[in-house]
Amino acid sequence: MADFSRRGLLTGSFQRSATVFRPPWSGDEHHFLLDCTRCNVCLSACETRVLKRGQGGYPEVNFSHGECTFCYACAQACPEQLFLTRELSPWEHTLSIGDNCLAKNNVECRSCQDTCETQAIAFRPSISGIAQPSLNHTDCTACGACIAGCPVSAITMRHANAS
Repeated sequence: MADFSRRGLLTGSFQRSATVFRPPWSGDEHHFLLDCTRCNVCLSACETRVLKRGQGGYPEVNFSHGECTFCYACAQACPEQLFLTRELSPWEHTLSIGDNCLAKNNVECRSCQDTCETQAIAFRPSISGIAQPSLNHTDCTACGACIAGCPVSAITMRHANAS
């Protein structure tokens, strides 16, 4: 969402349209931003270092650096106890494989399948001879491993309730 505030215009963030992903179990965005003190303790606790300091100093997940292992260390480290309990779903995200996927462009590639621990991405034979990716949303945890593993950035994540 574009930020047309004075700060947004001066920092150039009005041009950004990328979706922000908060740490797992962070819950409602409004509540999280209201109560987060931006202490960065969760960033330090992240075992895979996918958490980074985002706009305004709030923690964000950067899947280009790797995957979330859902270790819950970020939540346990939070001195404000902002995070939801581990028994709940860590987040409601979904993945999609774009048209710039190498396999969809008749180039053999299975990097996403190779990095998917839950085997939610499989390749089905096709008439063209190059197997095509198929994503099983039921098995996908939205950990982001396939995003970092894709050589052409064809895999994107979005909030499940986004249109």
